[in-house]
Amino acid sequence: MSEGKIQSGSSVVSRAGLPFSRFHEEALAIDQQAGYCYSMNLPAARIWELIPQPTPVDEVCAALCREFSVDPQTCLEDVIQFLDAMQEAGLIQVRQAGNAVSD
Repeated sequence: MSEGKIQSGSSVVSRAGLPFSRFHEEALAIDQQAGYCYSMNLPAARIWELIPQPTPVDEVCAALCREFSVDPQTCLEDVIQFLDAMQEAGLIQVRQAGNAVSD
């Protein structure tokens, strides 16, 4: 299992079967296999909602820039930081341009 560096051209997808619930300004994702519950703020929850199927990181950022008051470079940096953490936790899969999805 190779973990590629997430970039704007990478596609990401949330791991299937993770329960996810939104509560006002926050959301919870529950990894029953690992026994963890992840609390997400509003932007993180929105990212999660955008990636149930493989979605390019730059498309995630474009959606967030339209919905939140954030500049594109800051958005990209923050999204990649969040996705790196989710990849490390095994909650998403990443596909580099031209490659298969990896955990």
